[in-house]
Amino acid sequence: MSETQPNQMVNLSSFADWCLHKDSLSEAARHTVEVLLHKAGTWDCYEADLILSYCTDLNLSCNQITELSPLSGLINLTQLSLTGNKITELSPLLGLTNLTRLNLTGTQINDLSSLSRLTNLTQLNLSNNQITNWSPLSELTNLTRLFLCSNQITDLSPLSGLTNLAGLNLSSNQITDLSPLSGLTNLTQLILSSNQITDLSPVSGLINLTQLYLGNNQITDLSPLSGLTNLTQLYLRGNPIFNRSLLRSLQQKWRTLSTKPIDVQKAKKAIKSAYRMIGKEEAEVLFCRSPQAGCTQLFNLLKIDNTPEEQTFGQMKSLLVWGESLSKQLQWFLEGLPCQALWNHIRNEIAPEQIELELTAGDEEAWWELDELINNSPELIRADSSSFLAEDMYPVTPTEFFKQIYATEFYVSSLGVTLDQKTQEAFDCLNQLFEHCGLIFPFEKVCVVCDRPTKLSLDNQDRLHAEGEPAIQFADGWHTGYYYHSVKLPEKYGKLHPHQWEAEWLLEEDNAELRRVLIQGIGYARICQELQATELDSWQEYTLLKFDADIDGFEPDDFDDDAPQKEPIYLLKMTCPSTSFIHVMRVPPDIISARAAIRWINWDIDPEEFSVQT
Repeated sequence: MSETQPNQMVNLSSFADWCLHKDSLSEAARHTVEVLLHKAGTWDCYEADLILSYCTDLNLSCNQITELSPLSGLINLTQLSLTGNKITELSPLLGLTNLTRLNLTGTQINDLSSLSRLTNLTQLNLSNNQITNWSPLSELTNLTRLFLCSNQITDLSPLSGLTNLAGLNLSSNQITDLSPLSGLTNLTQLILSSNQITDLSPVSGLINLTQLYLGNNQITDLSPLSGLTNLTQLYLRGNPIFNRSLLRSLQQKWRTLSTKPIDVQKAKKAIKSAYRMIGKEEAEVLFCRSPQAGCTQLFNLLKIDNTPEEQTFGQMKSLLVWGESLSKQLQWFLEGLPCQALWNHIRNEIAPEQIELELTAGDEEAWWELDELINNSPELIRADSSSFLAEDMYPVTPTEFFKQIYATEFYVSSLGVTLDQKTQEAFDCLNQLFEHCGLIFPFEKVCVVCDRPTKLSLDNQDRLHAEGEPAIQFADGWHTGYYYHSVKLPEKYGKLHPHQWEAEWLLEEDNAELRRVLIQGIGYARICQELQATELDSWQEYTLLKFDADIDGFEPDDFDDDAPQKEPIYLLKMTCPSTSFIHVMRVPPDIISARAAIRWINWDIDPEEFSVQT
């Protein structure tokens, strides 16, 4: 019997009809019927028809469906998901006018004309398709949520009349003009990430927005956002919106302050102003020469406290002696700005991305080192871990103040706004804390202010770096350890100048990053002299050497398949004929001759072709 095409079966009005004629259907329609029978949980056509007829929510995602005709009689459906099926024709859905939610994500539809009659739709998902004509959507005026991400949309005009929309996702398209969205004032969520947007003016009137995602566009002007005071979530990463001159100015100020001793009187005044600004009474202000000394002094206060245990009422001793920690309040000093979400985003996302954290006067590294002592070696600072909570010990660092200052100045300059008097006073106080204090341990009853380091050593890329000495050191001798171009070194290596490092350490060191640092510091020339190498080949003054020892790369299972694996080191050594100096360069391990190594180094030019050997 020949297969009967769906368009010939005008009398198949119910699912039972489709089911009873299953064997005469096209293969695609027959497959859809079988999927529906499976959903109904029965192979009885009439029983399945009864079950499906009363069904209001049907999920047919990822079932390899290509033909929708057997669904045409399921008129009670209100929710239908067809995600991941290869559907090209939507006309069988014309009669499903009770649908309120329809998900067509990742199908292959290119014609939306059949959707124009589904006017009861409130939620529609057409993401991950290749649709070019969106005009049928203009009829769906009851839509409240519309998902159109990952298509090829350039023109938004069909959406201009969908004024009931509360949520709209247009990410990963080719949108440049947002003008058609200017009248969608009921929007609370708008996702526009990964487009080609430069102008935000059309969204300036969408004052009900609470969530706005604009990442990975070409936005430079944020002033249209100044009136969006209801925003609680804002995402802007991946846009060229940084202020280079502001950043350079603040970083230069930071450099100037990084090792400058604090003025005790000015620091005390700044602390008092800060406590007053957050509604706290004055605390006793203590000054210390280093963060370690500051922690030790705090813990000494716990030791000398004589409060009888029966009067503590189950409270931890630190709460009685220090009071509650005020770190979080000082880290979020500025609240209540008209567009707080923008300020928060700049502080949390943009500032850390743009600020070179090595310019933090060592405060972050100082705290990491101190935190290690508190948690793993409390006896070194005479701490009784049962009398305090470790999380209460988190200090406020100059880095935190820098982020807030940068966020505020960025906010003001980007939006073109003026801070009100109260916010301006808080901002002035913030600047005073940054200028006159180092790392701070703020509590209700006591506040410990630590002096800045006396030494901060950086390389030419502003990374922590010192050779044979600590990179960050304080006046009392406490330091944060040893760094080589930002890599933290164990004391065994760090306390010695790289000229004193021994090549044999490469054979003992398990950490791949430290092996890389040792190779960089020792140099291949000295490694050749101190470690056994096999001579593979030579040509004139060039020698190809091989080290069989596993001194570079990672073990196969250390990280992932993309990590550089351990391999023998091949070096080309050249002894200069005029000076007898030895020069060494690493070459790939698949090179088997000295001449091949020379060609690899010299962009495949054979050494015989050199007019002058160098």
